[in-house]
Amino acid sequence: MKPLSTTNYFPNLDGLRFFAFFVVFINHASICLGYYSPNKNFVFIRDNFLKNGDIGVSFFFVLSGFLITYLLLKEKETLGKINIKHFYIRRVLRIFPLYYFVVVLGLYVIPMLNNHLPINFPMNTSITHLNPYYYLTFTGNFDYLKNGISNVFLGVLWSVSVEEQFYLFWCPLIAFLPRKYLMPTFIFIIIGSIGFRYFYSDGKAMILKFHSLSVVTYLAMGAVIAHLSTKEKIISKIKTIPKYLIVIIYIIGIVSIPFRLYTWKLGVHYILVASFIPVFFAAFFAFIIMEQNFAAHSFYKISGFKFISSMGKYTYGMYCYHMMVFFGILFGLHLLGVNLYGMSKFAFVSLAITSFFATCLVSVLSYHYFEMLFLKLKGRFSSFEG
Repeated sequence: MKPLSTTNYFPNLDGLRFFAFFVVFINHASICLGYYSPNKNFVFIRDNFLKNGDIGVSFFFVLSGFLITYLLLKEKETLGKINIKHFYIRRVLRIFPLYYFVVVLGLYVIPMLNNHLPINFPMNTSITHLNPYYYLTFTGNFDYLKNGISNVFLGVLWSVSVEEQFYLFWCPLIAFLPRKYLMPTFIFIIIGSIGFRYFYSDGKAMILKFHSLSVVTYLAMGAVIAHLSTKEKIISKIKTIPKYLIVIIYIIGIVSIPFRLYTWKLGVHYILVASFIPVFFAAFFAFIIMEQNFAAHSFYKISGFKFISSMGKYTYGMYCYHMMVFFGILFGLHLLGVNLYGMSKFAFVSLAITSFFATCLVSVLSYHYFEMLFLKLKGRFSSFEG
């Protein structure tokens, strides 16, 4: 086996992070900003495109599985072992401060404003039908499964919960399992996740979408390509993929996205198809990551979008904050006497654009003046130099 790449940084992934968040943002804006139109064109766009925003979260999972596994493999190869303690300290410094800040706001601050909200306020901020324990212990996705989706501020944190659960067992797995068993283990996890969806989900959308054993397919697929990225022969093949084939794969993957919402029409075959669909999209996202990292004939490298790539490092904050930005802007308009019910198309678009740039601003400020207080400590727990 050839040595791992000498880099810890893949420049094209920051732009991909941004686009993944943007897809999620558009989805949530269409739901939370209070706009609705019976217009057939709007309904078609909403049902076939806007409702696919969760695909951005799935992409994040694949990307996270790739980066975490790659860095752990690199550390193990470089030093001969993985410093598990330092791994968890770095994850705590990156994830915990912002996560718990949002949890505290969602559980204890925003609900105090509920009595001041109009009956038709577009966003649900109630904490009546949720269990705070789940959000305090990074198991919020299981609150979804038990109590349903209620508080939208805490709701977006379900994916952070899944990732923290993943980190909990992934680091020891990479650290102690001999390398020759890693790829079979990753594949076994993907197969096990398929089996879970088929035998235990009963076709329920909530379980298929939010249960940790359902979404682990995406994280494990990221691990698969991280392992493949350490092999010279694989990288050489990725480098030589012709541009026309890359374009064809992108077209097939993107065109397939809306159809996943209609698998329920397959009747008795629905559960079988729904069990395998995440594998298809996980593989598609894995291809995007590999192509952007290593292909020599890409039709475009996302790092070419300088602004978008520069915003990539702020996407964790953008993801955590955007619902609160929606709320803050809507609440401010309510205090100004603006009727939030039945807004026009122009008002909705203006509100969405304002919310997007406000989210960017809040996230940049948070990163540099709050999160960096903790991130600058990570260097003390770096186990090796990249």
